[in-house]
Amino acid sequence: MLARMSVTSRITAIYKRLATRPGGPLPPDRAAARLAAYIYGNILVLTAVVAASPESIESGRAFVLVLATASTTFVAHVFAEIVARSSFPEAVHGETEEEKKQSVLAEVRDAVPIASSGTVPAIILALAWLWILPTSWAQLIAGGVGVFRIATLPLVAERLRGRPLTFRVVVAGFGTAAVAAIIVLIKVYAGH
Repeated sequence: MLARMSVTSRITAIYKRLATRPGGPLPPDRAAARLAAYIYGNILVLTAVVAASPESIESGRAFVLVLATASTTFVAHVFAEIVARSSFPEAVHGETEEEKKQSVLAEVRDAVPIASSGTVPAIILALAWLWILPTSWAQLIAGGVGVFRIATLPLVAERLRGRPLTFRVVVAGFGTAAVAAIIVLIKVYAGH
C-alpha cells in the first residue's frame, strides 16, 4: 500500500507540474497568441516531416527542411508582429519605451512554440541521416512527435488558462492523436 501511495504521489506531482504554469495563467490575448503559434508551428513541421521522401531523409535534406521550416516561420512571425505593431502604435501595450519593449519581447516569447516544434523531429530525422535509425522509422517517429504535440493542444490550452486538466480534455487529446497518427501512417506507408 505504501509503494502504491508513492506512485500515486509521483503521478500527482508530475500532473501538477504539467498542468501548472510557473508564472500562473497567461492573459487571454497572450494565451491565444501562444496557442496559435503552437498549432501553426506543429502543423507546418508535421507537413514537412510527412512530405519528406526517403531520399531526402537519407541525404539530410529533410533534417534541414524541418529546421528551416521551424526557424524561418518563427522569424517571419516575429517580423510580421513587429511590422504590424509599428504600423499600429496604439496596439503596442504600454506608454514608456520600456513597456513597449517588454510588449515586443512578450510577442517573441509567444512565438517560441513555432521554433520549438521542429527541434525533436529534426533530431530524429538527423538520426536517420547518420544511419542510426532506419529511414521509415525516423519518419514515423518524427511524425509521431508532431502528432503527439498536436494531440496535446487541449492540454496546452488548459495549462495556459490556468485550469486543471480534466479526464475529458485528456480523452480529447488521445482522440486527436489517434486520428492524426492514422493520417501520418497512411501517408508514410502509401508514399513508400
